[in-house]
Amino acid sequence: MSPPIRILDVAAFGMDLLHQTRLKLACSLLLAQRLDVSVQPWKDGKADLLVIGIDQPEAAAVLARARAMGVPCLIISRHVDPDAADQLAHGATVASLNQKLSTLLASRHSDSPARATPLLLELAQMQTAAGTLHLLQRGAAQVVIDPASRSLALPANLGLLELVQLLDDSHWSSERIGRAAFDHQYRHRLPQRQSLEALFFCLARHRPQWLPGGDAGTLLQLEHWPDLGSADLPASWLLAIACLHARPWQANALAAHCQIPVSTVETLFAAAAASGLAQTAPIASTAPPPRLSRGDSRFFGWVARRFGLTLFKTAQA
Repeated sequence: MSPPIRILDVAAFGMDLLHQTRLKLACSLLLAQRLDVSVQPWKDGKADLLVIGIDQPEAAAVLARARAMGVPCLIISRHVDPDAADQLAHGATVASLNQKLSTLLASRHSDSPARATPLLLELAQMQTAAGTLHLLQRGAAQVVIDPASRSLALPANLGLLELVQLLDDSHWSSERIGRAAFDHQYRHRLPQRQSLEALFFCLARHRPQWLPGGDAGTLLQLEHWPDLGSADLPASWLLAIACLHARPWQANALAAHCQIPVSTVETLFAAAAASGLAQTAPIASTAPPPRLSRGDSRFFGWVARRFGLTLFKTAQA
């Protein structure tokens, strides 16, 4: 799998039109390094990097504030210190800007400690007072968690897969907001709704290491059919999910029945537990797994047709 595209924000201050244009071009070229960089006017602290024309009025004060906030800076100056790694001469080319941005942004990411559990996942499992929402921000990206409805509010252009690829970024920040504040300030910015179920099953597909481990010595059944997108559903998962929806199963028995690895079943169990869909009980006996009845086969076939898939073929997870 390709490394995820990282979304970053570069702030600009004191830049004339020529340098602003070159900066935007240099940032767009960083996409080849899987860095999606947007250029915004400087707002105190809201950036991964500040590019500042130091010869402009008020630039020295802005530079001092940015450094005090821990924001890395790239200084454009007519009087460059040749030994300074964070300076470029006035009139810098697109290529030199691109090279310097790449170095500084890579350093910014490598200096950031990774979280053991992504912040969004911690908040998604946290109990909060009624009417309290969690607003998460990462540069220009915003996400709101609604614990009451167990859902996420996302921008229209941010899909679950893109969100999952950004979750381990250490620059996410959070604050609690009320429902009235959400309705007034954020609802129109975050029109897309996704369930936490969909998030956890997307994690199972793409970042299973972030799901808490389950107890292999239990029987598990799904409370209801999970919220899944057919476009991202592996064919090898469908029979296993349908079986779990129909009756309780133990991980090893289900893996043998569906001819998929036990690790895949354990990932599904972990997603079910994290999303609150798991109905579990200790294994009381070592009886063989129940055979599918003809009615079960018809049900599973209907589910497969709904997702445009074919059951009862050996598939690799």
